[in-house]
Amino acid sequence: MSHVYIDDQKSLKKFLKDNADIKWMGFDTEFVGENRYTTLLCLIQIQTVHGSYLIDTIALKAITGLLKMISNPNILVISHAGVNDYHILYKLYGILPKNVFDTQVAAGFVGYRYPVSFQKLLKKELGINISKSYTVTNWEKRPLGAKQVQYAINDILHLQDLYKSLSKQLKDKKLTKWANVEMKRLESEEYYTRDKYHEARQNKLMKNLSTRERIFLMRLYIWRDELAEEKNKTKEQILPKRLMAAIVKNIKSGKEALKDNRTISNRSIERNWNAFKKMFDKEATKEEQEVAQSIQFIDEINDEMVLTNEMLFILVKQKCAEFGISQSLILQKSQLSKAQLGDTSLGFMKGWRRTFLGDDFIKLLLKPGSMKMELTGRKCIVNFTDSTKDSIKSKT
Repeated sequence: MSHVYIDDQKSLKKFLKDNADIKWMGFDTEFVGENRYTTLLCLIQIQTVHGSYLIDTIALKAITGLLKMISNPNILVISHAGVNDYHILYKLYGILPKNVFDTQVAAGFVGYRYPVSFQKLLKKELGINISKSYTVTNWEKRPLGAKQVQYAINDILHLQDLYKSLSKQLKDKKLTKWANVEMKRLESEEYYTRDKYHEARQNKLMKNLSTRERIFLMRLYIWRDELAEEKNKTKEQILPKRLMAAIVKNIKSGKEALKDNRTISNRSIERNWNAFKKMFDKEATKEEQEVAQSIQFIDEINDEMVLTNEMLFILVKQKCAEFGISQSLILQKSQLSKAQLGDTSLGFMKGWRRTFLGDDFIKLLLKPGSMKMELTGRKCIVNFTDSTKDSIKSKT
């Protein structure tokens, strides 16, 4: 298949000159992330009006001009499931795209389940069959094989045609604005960054720990992450997550207590004991104290609420089906319980999602009250009753 392979600065400079006038580009990357902390970016694929380009980021040490193109707000960057690709660029180079159209996101607004595969979307929209057998091939090896090259080009060759097809459908359904808002998130730095205490906050072990133990676990996660980055190994290679509970629960009893725990190897304890002890003994900062004390775990919802949420979720799915918007873009079932337990940061409670669901529906999701179902003939009548207000009925 016709393409230009770029692996030196001279050919990259020509690519930049030839494409100085472009208004859009198809974009994808190939990378290797296994057994390392920092993902190795192996290839960037670009499709423009002037042709197909494979840019060898292993051979090229500087791709500043290309990065400027990707972050140029005057160039539409078309991708499929581009979040991982953009995340890599942000982590490696500190850049973000500025004018994104993601065909996977767009498809979720026009009748496809989200996330839909690129292979399925191409088949349904354009009648084109491609093979995805090289998804986990070794992109680090050089030279690339003919089938690898074919695979890489297939990932960009039809992106503009998909863009045209999906854009028309979004316009016909009057959903372009909502889709653009959702894609705009891919251009935001906040989308690719996390609070350094995120992993610790999510660990249910925190629920039963003292403040001092919580702070130690927070530090343990950060230590593991920093050491993994320094050695360019996975975090699991540094310290398996499954061992953290045993370490936290035994650290205050000393080194011998850890050695007596058969789930932790003595070699690991000898290698890391000084680091563990230092983290446990170090006086807590004000920030650590505030984070540790802010972590709250609310009791699980009762069986009646579980049944109620099943029905509420069915109503959400029904509404999504009526409008041809993927339910996965709106909310996940687990979010219903979180909302009812006081989480006000959930995506469906604001923006275009709230507009789609409607204020009455949001109120029902947040405070459903008691639910009663009545089967009459071929009708199922569902009542959600709030003791302080009139009941809300939903018929299915």
